[in-house]
Amino acid sequence: MQTIRRSKLALVAFAALALSAVQANAQGFHDSNSIIQQLMPQNTGPMVRSMNPVSKRGINIQGQLPPTMDLPKVNVTVNFELGSARLTQDGMLALRSVAKALLHPSLENMTFQIAGHTDGRGDPAMNQTLSERRAKTVVDFLSINFEVPAERLIPIGYGFSRPMDPTNLMNPLNRRVEIINLQPLS
Repeated sequence: MQTIRRSKLALVAFAALALSAVQANAQGFHDSNSIIQQLMPQNTGPMVRSMNPVSKRGINIQGQLPPTMDLPKVNVTVNFELGSARLTQDGMLALRSVAKALLHPSLENMTFQIAGHTDGRGDPAMNQTLSERRAKTVVDFLSINFEVPAERLIPIGYGFSRPMDPTNLMNPLNRRVEIINLQPLS
């Protein structure tokens, strides 16, 4: 009798875990392995060789990148409170996978741009400022809570200047945080 009860409890726990994984995937969450895979610099972007690893060949990696640059990146749905740079619980969960990926040995010595994007609602100047604040919040959250070195994370805001769905600026897909691997630039 006790064994049957334990089996039922184990089955219920497994079903709950599977359901939460399906819900997380539906919300645009990525597991750390898929983030690592997407961020690895494999045959993408302009490969620039440099004798000095600190030199970036005149490319300013602090500011906005040209939209045509093909760098390894992943778009992550990081939820914030409406019109705010305050993370929701879902946003914090999404960033846990990002932190785990950025701390993985294959990515641990690389620099990443943390790009905040908004949808087209509201004033463009307000959206620009909001995207910058949200990118900075992500950097702070990753460095404070997961000890991802802040010097490896460069926050930048794009407002709604680079939508994923340019035909519908209000599409929720446009509200995202993009993690871009800057390693190919060095």
